[in-house]
Amino acid sequence: MKVQQKIKKVIILMSENKKKLNRVLVNTVDEELMKIFGKTATLVIYSYFEDNLSLKRENIPEKIELFSQGLKNFFGSGACMLEKTILTDLYSSFGFNYKEKKGHTFVEYVTELKNHLSVNNIKSSQ
Repeated sequence: MKVQQKIKKVIILMSENKKKLNRVLVNTVDEELMKIFGKTATLVIYSYFEDNLSLKRENIPEKIELFSQGLKNFFGSGACMLEKTILTDLYSSFGFNYKEKKGHTFVEYVTELKNHLSVNNIKSSQ
């Protein structure tokens, strides 16, 4: 396979993986909020994000920092536990174990997962 074809294949795989990660992230957030708080409270939380942060549910993956800050604003110290629950399910959706690391933030864990998936795509396309 030519180098250009390999590069194109890697780019396509990375794009597909990004879309999958974004979809799984939004679904995981939905599932965890619904499981913990129920439908009505989940709608209130999403409404808060839209009204106060201009963050729509479907834009969470592209604005992960804002989402994390919104959780902290809304839940205070309880946001940490919710983030861990989301990360545990998110990582397991891709066959990985979430392992807590001292000093890591929610955003760093999501970025780490994105990077890990990208590296795996590159390796599998070779």
